[in-house]
Amino acid sequence: MANRHKLFLSLIFMAIPFFNVCQAQKLKKISGKVTEPINENISIKEFKQELKMKAQIQALADEFGTLINSNSDLTLNNQGTTVNMLSSSNVKGEWVKTTEISFKWFLEEVEEKQKVYLSCEIKGKAREITKSKVDLDAQLLKCSNTNLCITQKFKEGESLYLSVKTPIDGYLSIFMREEGTVYRLLPYSNLSGNQNSCIKIEADKEYVLFDDDNEKAINTIQKRYIDELQLSTMGKDKLFNRLYVVFSTSKYDKPILNTDNGIKTLSPESFQEWISNNKLSDENFQDQVIYFTVEQ
Repeated sequence: MANRHKLFLSLIFMAIPFFNVCQAQKLKKISGKVTEPINENISIKEFKQELKMKAQIQALADEFGTLINSNSDLTLNNQGTTVNMLSSSNVKGEWVKTTEISFKWFLEEVEEKQKVYLSCEIKGKAREITKSKVDLDAQLLKCSNTNLCITQKFKEGESLYLSVKTPIDGYLSIFMREEGTVYRLLPYSNLSGNQNSCIKIEADKEYVLFDDDNEKAINTIQKRYIDELQLSTMGKDKLFNRLYVVFSTSKYDKPILNTDNGIKTLSPESFQEWISNNKLSDENFQDQVIYFTVEQ
């Protein structure tokens, strides 16, 4: 019988595409700033996260340049490059580590009405991308059918699945941040030994995770170890979370995890430090972020 460990997750779907795999480059100190009117359709926390991502992209575009084309998410104005949507695929640099970030609220009069704005200023370390991209395809699913169930939004009580496919062999792990906690979802909670840090996957093979009865499950993991994920709003009308798909061509060590109640977790600060340290030491280490919602 499969391990029926169910994690209660919560969460708008925006996938930030994988960064290019890049050669080892000298890190540069860069900074960026983005200001936008408050978005009443999302939570303050998610609005801040969105501005943070945009400020990072702004800084990367200013330092390393962009791949502007007719379908780009970046536009030009008199002040330079403006980020209209989250899109890391159009910049020629990779954000490695955040060293400083600040937010500032202010009011501005627009058409005789006061409007609330938030600015985000960020500083960090980055490197130029000089090599073609390794394309990893990761899709959230509400059922295990990869042709019918790709979704951007989930409902209370639905299950979450993830399909993953990569053109090269490599090592995979999955994390999810929910408010002030990061959950390690893959490797599964009861795996140990050489499957405790990351899971080996093969090139050009589609995998479906978090389903113990799927022919596309990772065949090196016994069914009884597969965790299933059931979503919940935890009593709220709507929740926002994000999933991290972590991949490298080389095997890597997991971060230090807490194991209370059998659920493996760490703080957001420790997680980001782990991501940054791996990017510094492994030029092929990448993380893809997927945002999604869960509603009543």
